[in-house]
Amino acid sequence: MAGDAILITGGSGLVGANAARMLLDRGEHPVLFDVALNERLLRAVGVDPAEIIAVRGDVGDLPGIISALREHKIGRVLHLAAFLGEEVQRRPYGGVQLNLMGTVNVLEAARLEGVKRVVLSSSSTVFHAEIGEGGPKKIDETIPLNPLSIYAATKASSEFLGRAYAKRFGFEFITVRFAALYGPSPAGLKATREQAIQQMVRAAIKGEAAKINWPYGPAQLLYGKDAAKGAVLAVVKDNLKENIFHIGTGQTSTGDDILTALKRHFPGADITLTRGARPMPYPEERIPSDLSRAKEKLGYEPDYLIDKALGDYAETLKKIEGL
Repeated sequence: MAGDAILITGGSGLVGANAARMLLDRGEHPVLFDVALNERLLRAVGVDPAEIIAVRGDVGDLPGIISALREHKIGRVLHLAAFLGEEVQRRPYGGVQLNLMGTVNVLEAARLEGVKRVVLSSSSTVFHAEIGEGGPKKIDETIPLNPLSIYAATKASSEFLGRAYAKRFGFEFITVRFAALYGPSPAGLKATREQAIQQMVRAAIKGEAAKINWPYGPAQLLYGKDAAKGAVLAVVKDNLKENIFHIGTGQTSTGDDILTALKRHFPGADITLTRGARPMPYPEERIPSDLSRAKEKLGYEPDYLIDKALGDYAETLKKIEGL
C-alpha cells in the first residue's frame, strides 16, 4: 500500500541530490534510487548519506522498482534517471532503453503499487520552434511537441506514455520540462556545453589560464538547484489541475555572459573562449520559457540566475573536488 515517502530515481545526480536536500528541509521522506550513491555530491549540497534511505537499483529493473516502492511505502515518485542529450545522440540504443523503457518501468511499478503521483523530468527540446521573425518570443506549455533528436524523442514519448498510463489507471502524472541544465558534478556532465562551463569554473577556482572551446549560441540555462526546486514543487503541491510545467529562468545567456559573471567572482580569472563552427544542436533552447504557469500554480520562481548560480557552482565544486 502506498505511503508518504517519495522515491527519487537518479536520486544522487545533479537534480536528485538537490531535490533530496529540499525535501528533507520540508520534512518529507525521500528515498534515493540510483545505480550508485554519489556521496561526494550529496555531501556537497548538504545531504548526509546517513540521514537518508538509499536503494541501489536500475530503472531498467522493473522488479527492483516494485520492491523499492513496496518496501519503503512510496506514495509519490520523482523520476529523474536519464541519459542527457549528447550521450543519447552518441549511444541511441542505450539512451532509448534508459530514458523510455526506464520510464515505462516506473509507470508500470506505480500502477501495480498504487502510487499517487509520478513526476517526470522532461526537456525543452521536445518541441522545435522556428527562430527569427514570426517565431515565438517565449515558449509556453501549449506549443505542440515536435522532437527532432533521439533524446528529445525519448522525452516526448515518455510524456505521452505517462499521460496515457495516468488516464487509464487513475494516478497523477506531472511533467516538468527543464531548460538546458548545468551544475557541478564529480564526473562532469556528459553534454559538451556543461563540460565547458565546469572547465571554466574549475580554472577560475585554481587560478589557471584556460582556453575553452565555446561554439554554442545563446541558450536558456537552468542551474541544478532551480531544476530541483521546480521538481520538488511538482511533487509536493496538492490539487494540481495542470500536468505540464516549464521550469527555467525566462532569459538566455551566451558564453560571454557566463564568463563575465564568473569574473565577478574571480576577477583575476585568465579564461578565453574560442569559437568553433558548430551548429547549435537544439535551437529551441535560444527561446526563453514562459514561466507563468509554474509561478502561478507551483509557486516556482528561479533563485539562481547566472551570477548567483556561478558563485554557488564554484563553492559546491570546491567541496566536491577538495579544491
